[in-house]
Amino acid sequence: MSKMSKIVEYGMKRKFKDGLDDKNKADEHMKERSLVEDETYKLPKLIYRTKVENKNMFGCQMVIFNEAEDTEHIIIYLHGGAYVDEITLPHIAFCDKLAKKTNSTVYTPIYPLAPNHTFEETYPIVEELYRFALEIGKPITIMGDSSGGGLSAAFCEYLTANEMAQPEHLILISPWVDVSMSGNYDDYVESDPMSGVEGLREMGITWAGDLDPKDYRVSPLFGEVAGLAQTTIFLGTHEQIYPDVVKFYEKLKDNGVDAELILGEEMTHVYPIYPLVPESKEAFNRIVEIILG
Repeated sequence: MSKMSKIVEYGMKRKFKDGLDDKNKADEHMKERSLVEDETYKLPKLIYRTKVENKNMFGCQMVIFNEAEDTEHIIIYLHGGAYVDEITLPHIAFCDKLAKKTNSTVYTPIYPLAPNHTFEETYPIVEELYRFALEIGKPITIMGDSSGGGLSAAFCEYLTANEMAQPEHLILISPWVDVSMSGNYDDYVESDPMSGVEGLREMGITWAGDLDPKDYRVSPLFGEVAGLAQTTIFLGTHEQIYPDVVKFYEKLKDNGVDAELILGEEMTHVYPIYPLVPESKEAFNRIVEIILG
């Protein structure tokens, strides 16, 4: 693990260690988020590499990077945040850089979040966006991190269930594949600065709404994976959700999916999106290679 990775991990410990394993604190956090969740997201002030626009599409705020006729690929990026927290500056910077490096148009929906909303309101938005992308006729990659990675995988399972075409690539960064948190995570309590079961489970159940939290639409670990697109998963070996993601990967392989699991040794949650971490640069370069084919 690099020195910068250790610094990032220390910062994550300070930010998250106090609340993710406490149901009451999760409820408190969701109550706070409910007051601001429906406010319009404002783009951070950055020096952008591409043209970045903030539009309303399909009844949803959409951040679009590098929208132009001569782009060669389309990426639908679904951000993480335990289905509760809004998109962050690292997500925005990552999407901008990815759009530039791959000559892609990146569509990043600011999709409805818990506790004010559930998965039920987000699926139609992502489906309409995907149908729109299909009509453009360029190769499509669906990707996301953490909860957005789980949503990406679940949505592709939904495409299969509804006999719709798969994207060319599915790229998952530390995907949250079981919001019911039904696994055994004891071995990762000390290594993962974002460890916590009860708080995350509460957020996942809230996002699921009236749905069983083990339904594939919120927990793709339990869905039908045969027929999914070529799938690449990035995962840190110190992540609490490591066992769940490995199970998901093995399920993909057992069902004949062209899948690759790329492990970041001693790395923690969503390490590829942190720009100053050397290990993230390797992961980013691999993502570019996958999209460019």
